[in-house]
Amino acid sequence: MRKTGRRAFFAQALSLIVVGALGGVGTAYGGSGSEFLDSDWIKAELRVATQEQAAYVDDVVDKAKNGILPVKILITAYRYAMRHKVGRRPYYFKICVEQLAKKAGLKITFLSF
Repeated sequence: MRKTGRRAFFAQALSLIVVGALGGVGTAYGGSGSEFLDSDWIKAELRVATQEQAAYVDDVVDKAKNGILPVKILITAYRYAMRHKVGRRPYYFKICVEQLAKKAGLKITFLSF
């Protein structure tokens, strides 16, 4: 094992911390990203209250799984919704998904609630 000075040790420790923190870039909270294709997980996180909201989330996740909707839009909408009050998260999720899809030039019809 190589002997390192204090400065080198802290630099290596810091780089490991940064790499660990950035290892999840593009995913929520450092996860693997597969949770975004699990509609049950998203529904639980958004705390959907009605069957219509649950059906909307299922529809969006199915479109992302099938490649119709980019997963990045799903992730962005999820993160945007999570910044709002619990009772309004499904609404903000819906608004964000539809606006991002429109901005991307996608002509996708989603379920409504």
